[in-house]
Amino acid sequence: MSRLLEVESVSFSYGSRPVLDSVSFCAGEGEFLALLGINGAGKSTLLDIVSGFRKPQAGSVSVGGRTQRQWRLREIAQQVSHLPQAIHADLPFTAEQLVAMGRYPHTDRWFESDEDHKCIRAAMERTSCWMHRHRSFRSLSGGERQRVLLAACLAQDASTLLLDEPSTFLDIEQQLHCFSVLQSEARQGKLCVAATHDLNLALTYCTRIVVLADGAVAYDIHTAEAHENSEWLALFSKRLNMGTTPAGAPWVWYQ
Repeated sequence: MSRLLEVESVSFSYGSRPVLDSVSFCAGEGEFLALLGINGAGKSTLLDIVSGFRKPQAGSVSVGGRTQRQWRLREIAQQVSHLPQAIHADLPFTAEQLVAMGRYPHTDRWFESDEDHKCIRAAMERTSCWMHRHRSFRSLSGGERQRVLLAACLAQDASTLLLDEPSTFLDIEQQLHCFSVLQSEARQGKLCVAATHDLNLALTYCTRIVVLADGAVAYDIHTAEAHENSEWLALFSKRLNMGTTPAGAPWVWYQ
């Protein structure tokens, strides 16, 4: 397995409030990581740092075997796509135009090729939003916008996908479809890292769970082994218990 991402002793603070303290982990092609933690654990901050949106105050991030400083901005955008937690809903673009922005790292002076248009349509069809291509982004519902934004990440065709709450606003069927699509991306050799609060989606679709607590990686567990040690659940709530599905897969149930 080729390593696509290495996070080494990353620390970050907002003023006097530390959020990340020497966070380290690595991941490679074919993996689908669930980044877990309670509110304020640093999940979004860590994804911002890995994407290059923020700079760590200590430590380093390597993508594809090269530190972020060794990549030019356009190059890193070809390697890493990032779906942030919040996007302004009043963007003055159609859904198709917004998805096309995912292709900009690959375009020649802002002109889109036939290949770009094929990637845009394929991504929008995979996320069930092609029928909205001519609609204004601001006219879409929250779930429809989320599917458009996910399509933009897929159209970018990066080797590493960072997704902050990718199933936000989605109904149950679309949540399952979203994580199925990301699982498929990983199985095709990409690395997906998704911050989520849905433990059962993580256990069902992801290959690993990385749990942040007190600014550090508290647990790094393969999902197939998550039911063997349920101590990590106490970091989220005392009202959680670990069980298994009829097929023997781990499953969290609530008291």
